[in-house]
Amino acid sequence: MMASIAYDAISAHRGPTWAHELTLNAVHVRRDIAEALHKTGGGHYGGSFSAVELLLTLYTRHLRIDRDNLTDPLRDRFVLSKGHAAIGLYAVLRRIGLLDAPLDSYASLGSVLEGHPDMTASPCIDWSTGSLGQGLSAALGMAMGLRRHGRHVWALLGDGECQEGQVWEAAMLAGLVKPGNLHAMVDLNRHQEFGWRLARRDMPAIEPVPAMAAKWRAFGWHVIECDGHDLAAIDAACADAVQHEQPCVILAATCKGRGTPLTESDPLRFHCTDVSVDEHAAILASLERP
Repeated sequence: MMASIAYDAISAHRGPTWAHELTLNAVHVRRDIAEALHKTGGGHYGGSFSAVELLLTLYTRHLRIDRDNLTDPLRDRFVLSKGHAAIGLYAVLRRIGLLDAPLDSYASLGSVLEGHPDMTASPCIDWSTGSLGQGLSAALGMAMGLRRHGRHVWALLGDGECQEGQVWEAAMLAGLVKPGNLHAMVDLNRHQEFGWRLARRDMPAIEPVPAMAAKWRAFGWHVIECDGHDLAAIDAACADAVQHEQPCVILAATCKGRGTPLTESDPLRFHCTDVSVDEHAAILASLERP
């Protein structure tokens, strides 16, 4: 049985201090993201920062991948459906030793670190994403093909992305065929860059998809809700997700731009932006310690 890559990659998986170790790693990952985006001219701070704990927990605690055979057809899969957060995924993969390419080559011509995940550029990427709403459909197909082999497929979506109709077409089919090895995570940071919620700034903020839990349940999914920055809560949610005979979605409440006062203070700007030298210094200063 394949173990999580964490057994080799990060000592955090060994012993009771794993959450503390991953907390430290989350700070380093956010610093790596900030450094890379500043050097390459800007990018997606908000949605990358908000997903750090989700990605770290999944890769170091639950995904069963043989680091010496990354293309094994009988492995767990991960689909970053919110592909604009690719720099967050790359930073985590580098942190656990699965990527060698320097992060400051991100989105550069000829780099394997494309602006969105590219499965042809690296064996660490299981599906090419970028057009929002498509990742869950791909993950569903993978899960249907792998369920008789006991492998699991995880997909990370954004809550703004869940406005896409294709998400619910995939959710409806999954509720019908019931692949218990399909697990979605929604980075529920309650913000999006564009759309109807920005039309009236004088109105109270409206979530991109209100009543999210009820909607997933209506499509026949098991729903788990957790704090998307609490490592123990995420870990418990992932462990629960694999116990059910129906598809499961984890609704992880997060803060867009999590980690620094500057990026948390303006989630609309920091969805995708560049920063000044002084702002970059302030971001790094906020990421000196957990």
